[in-house]
Amino acid sequence: MADLRAGIVGAGWIAGTHAATLADLDGVTLVATADVVPARAEYEDFREMLARERLDVVLVCTPPDTHREVVERAAEARVAVYLEKPVAHAMDDALALRAAVDAAGIVCAVGYQYRALSFLAGLPRDAALLLGTGISDTVQRSWLGDRARGGSMILERASHLIDLERALGGDVANVTAVESGDAVSIALRFASGALGTVVVGRAAGGPGWRLELAGDDGTVTVELDPAFRAHGAGLALEHDRPPPLRLSVACFLDAAARRDPGAVCCSLDDGVATLAVALAAQEAAQRGAAVALA
Repeated sequence: MADLRAGIVGAGWIAGTHAATLADLDGVTLVATADVVPARAEYEDFREMLARERLDVVLVCTPPDTHREVVERAAEARVAVYLEKPVAHAMDDALALRAAVDAAGIVCAVGYQYRALSFLAGLPRDAALLLGTGISDTVQRSWLGDRARGGSMILERASHLIDLERALGGDVANVTAVESGDAVSIALRFASGALGTVVVGRAAGGPGWRLELAGDDGTVTVELDPAFRAHGAGLALEHDRPPPLRLSVACFLDAAARRDPGAVCCSLDDGVATLAVALAAQEAAQRGAAVALA
């Protein structure tokens, strides 16, 4: 089988990370990039790139408020999509781009890389408490912190832990949240009755990212950055494959090559469901009151 022909829309920080990943993987060749900033990529208009290049897959690395149009155009061209998270900046856009993906029948993955942890299936699903913490710095981007563009700390950073807690705890029924500057604290009540917390802050030299799962059999600590391992309550698990970010992309490429939408690590449906919780947390922080999810 010939190599997949890949394009990247957006030429910022995460695009560079994905370009390096593509260069290291077999079975794919990066043939074109697009970015609105002149001279930053081969194309200034991603529509021209989609029209002129024969692409099999595209990695969408633009700010969240632009995701809808890029995905809709890629779906029209029957090009598989790896969509950086969050799925969109608003639910209407998320639902519209999902409709376009479903109508086209293309493969679409969302970049919540913790879904690619090799030991994810070995973690308990019956924890009464899910306690997530992410304290670290991040690369500054022009839209980071801009709520209107989807760059809030909740959508851009806390949603990683929201997604992982959803993967383990199931549907979320109720959300409360408070924000202060670059810090946010979110409380989740799962439909099962379990409780979750997500505390995220931007701080140089912070302790990193982790999740603790407390249940009747004890507490499992899941280290997420920079190490990837889980220990406690009789478990000792290590991520024994490439880094989750790289593995998430590789999983998508394999699914695209086989034209199997169900073979991605994080599906668009899961990405949309995580966005719903993150948007509810954002609303709760603004209102100062709990928000129930349907």
